[in-house]
Amino acid sequence: MGGPAGGGRAPWSGPAWRTRLIGLMRVDRGSEVWRLALLGGALLLLLVAGFAFGTFLAGESSTESRPSTADGPLSEPSRPQPPRSIDAGVCDLSLGEPLVGGPTTELVELGEANGVRVEGAVYPRPDYEGDPWSQWGQGIALADGRFLSAIGDHIGPDGNSYIYEYDPATRTLATLGDLLSYIDHEPGSWGYGKVHGQMVVGPCGEVYFTSYWGTYRDIRFDGTYRGDILFRLDPELRTIAALGVPVVEHGVPSLAASGAAALVYGEAVDPFSKASDIDEGPFFVYDTDTEQVIFEGPSIPHSGYRNIMVDSEGRAYYSIGDGQLAVYDPGQNDITTHPSRMPGDWLRASTTVMPDGRVFGVTREPDMFFVLEPSGEMRSLGEARGYTTSMALHPDGDRFFYIPDAHGGAWVTGAPLISVDTGTGDQTVVAELNPLVEARLGLRLGGTYNIAVAPSGQTVFVGMNAGTLGSDDSFGEVVLLVVHLL
Repeated sequence: MGGPAGGGRAPWSGPAWRTRLIGLMRVDRGSEVWRLALLGGALLLLLVAGFAFGTFLAGESSTESRPSTADGPLSEPSRPQPPRSIDAGVCDLSLGEPLVGGPTTELVELGEANGVRVEGAVYPRPDYEGDPWSQWGQGIALADGRFLSAIGDHIGPDGNSYIYEYDPATRTLATLGDLLSYIDHEPGSWGYGKVHGQMVVGPCGEVYFTSYWGTYRDIRFDGTYRGDILFRLDPELRTIAALGVPVVEHGVPSLAASGAAALVYGEAVDPFSKASDIDEGPFFVYDTDTEQVIFEGPSIPHSGYRNIMVDSEGRAYYSIGDGQLAVYDPGQNDITTHPSRMPGDWLRASTTVMPDGRVFGVTREPDMFFVLEPSGEMRSLGEARGYTTSMALHPDGDRFFYIPDAHGGAWVTGAPLISVDTGTGDQTVVAELNPLVEARLGLRLGGTYNIAVAPSGQTVFVGMNAGTLGSDDSFGEVVLLVVHLL
């Protein structure tokens, strides 16, 4: 069974037909080319005689391109996909490569709990053994209701991760591609066994994420592995681009973005410092317009390396220990220390910004929720019920969601999806998810690093690590749950 070039294991990949266009051309999404593409589509419907010309236009417009795979063509989008109306220059992005696609599965009804309906499916992964298969990063809910996420095999040499799309219109969870298919990888070199940092959206609706080593133990920077890679995925054009290694010989476990400023923020960690329990490395800033790192801070100890909080002014906050946060100000292009302290030692997760400028976070040691006010003041919002790694703000701003006990123990308390009132801190169990998954899928829910709310506010997406019933392990499979609130 053939795999991707360079030692990857995805049996559905076929990279030989792809051309590597990254950096060779740039497309202005607001240009006349896109308007001609739309006109060409109309001519195809009206003029049979214009077939040859229509074929030319379809080739020119990436929105009409859908590559075939060993398992058939990638599914067509379930909604019209017109070019985006963005001011000239903002969407000047280098071209990516067509997504190679892969297996698809349909979600099934799991039942109801507390009056909410829950659907679910096991991620359709390759059939080789991971170490273990798991999900460590935060996915992203797109404006049109689709949901992107990733799983990985957790392997070091030749490790690989896979990107997925859930489409509510078809109720399907589809494999978009694997990371090794889009890079030059020499067999035996270190791979990319996780997507650990958060998936974040750019100013044109594109999505950024980074690879992460499956394990740093015995890591080697040789062959084709020079550190972890920043990727850009275009959900409309259905393309992906490898943008390079932001910080050479470092991994990137956390990511955030300031959409208004077209900046992506990351924490880079030195794997050899991790081996000595120091966790040291720089904070960096990537400009999505120029497609390069424009700021790299000093290589100093961070605390946690798990989350970057962004406020309404585009400032980025990350942990430096003892409840303190370092703050990067894009206007000043420098880093200072925030004067207030969090209610715990380090920052584990945070929400997007509320319309009124507030941002919510959760700490470790202890597990406490807090709010960052527009004034810069921080105040506690109560105790989390266990280790919390993902928080999802409802579009109304009146509540956020979480599931406690992320690292394997969520099933013990039923894997409750909990709603927290952003005004009072009061907590309400929306639904216990583990009983539904055990009964319908035969798996035990270990925990989540991945909760998101659809822009409509009607559904919550939850990616959960899971293990086989009767075993002592809560990892090895990954389950997508869709909780319908209305």
